[in-house]
Amino acid sequence: MLTRRNFLRLLAASLGSVIASACERAPIPTSTPASSPAPRTAVPPATETATPLPTATAEPTATATVTASPTRINFTATATPAAPEFVTARGDQFYYRGARFPIKGFNYYPKMHPWRTFNIGRWEPQVTERELKLGVGLGANVVRTFIDHNYSFDQAGLPFDQSFAPNERYINNLREFLDIAGRLNLKVIVTLFDSLNFAMYQPQNHWLAEEYIKAVVPQFADDPRIFCWDLQNEPDQAVQTVGAEPVLTFFKRVARQTRVLDPNHLQTIGWIDRARAKYFPDLNDWLDFWCFHYYDKADLLSNLVKFYKTQIPKPVLLEEFGLPTGGPGPDGRSTENDQAAHYKMVLTTLEENKMCGSAFWILLDFPVGLAGNPPITTDHPENHFGVFRLDYSEKPVCAVLRSFWRR
Repeated sequence: MLTRRNFLRLLAASLGSVIASACERAPIPTSTPASSPAPRTAVPPATETATPLPTATAEPTATATVTASPTRINFTATATPAAPEFVTARGDQFYYRGARFPIKGFNYYPKMHPWRTFNIGRWEPQVTERELKLGVGLGANVVRTFIDHNYSFDQAGLPFDQSFAPNERYINNLREFLDIAGRLNLKVIVTLFDSLNFAMYQPQNHWLAEEYIKAVVPQFADDPRIFCWDLQNEPDQAVQTVGAEPVLTFFKRVARQTRVLDPNHLQTIGWIDRARAKYFPDLNDWLDFWCFHYYDKADLLSNLVKFYKTQIPKPVLLEEFGLPTGGPGPDGRSTENDQAAHYKMVLTTLEENKMCGSAFWILLDFPVGLAGNPPITTDHPENHFGVFRLDYSEKPVCAVLRSFWRR
């Protein structure tokens, strides 16, 4: 099993950087999803050359509409708010309602259903609301969630070339999540294409991703509760497996399709550490801001953020960072006080360098046997990254977060 720690070590070896203190999610199997909608067919569109589109602006000039297709389920449309308000990017910062909007965020999976947030039969809105309130109590204004591509279908054995539209109930669960987040004044980073089959990066399969986007994105194009579309989580793994060119081409197609259907929301990609700096020239015209994930030593972060500031004038968001407080092996030896000190140094570094914010990994600890994708059956540091324990009691790091976020 390739853990977060081991993957980052492999990545560091290829990039000449030191990344050695985190646990990567296990690689996703490329087998047919276990669930999916009733079989239907679609004709792949003719191949076209993707060209960059303008990035999202403070004043949206268009609203995407969707025409019902016989090859797709007709979902319930999201009501258009009377006065849409969207987060925008200007310079290297975010803005909301005319004021700077520093990101005070957390990554979220339900304690009892990690990596399965919206799965049919697993979604528990009352529990999610209770858990999200814990993050709000720290002073958070943003939560990051994940649409699992494999698990958004609901029929076993669906052929790969028919896996292009998610289940209606799954999407309605996401909609209910947005309702909860809206009540709590949390903006939502929606991460698309989690646990994506690597075959999707091949050009002949891009149309499947585009059809999927057509089925999801337009429903939320006018929803100001969404902060941004994160086109995928940690595609560095795919680059290592299938190569950079197919992955970059895939994202250009996906980014174009997303922008056409939703000109209102920002879009980004959740890369690991500094690997994506190599791709700034390739993807800068397609993304509104950049993200990186950091699981190295906190005292090495300052040089990294200074590096980013020399590379790009857009916002650069630390979308994941953290330190586990248990589990076997050297990565689980840190204590809760170590975690608090780590967070204090990371947040101080971001503040001193006037970064746009961060989202820590992760809100809650997980019971043994649930964390990971697929789940890790034994105890593991991945179970102990939370800032809240299994009984929802606070670890010392919560006081650190409040000291930065509730000033």
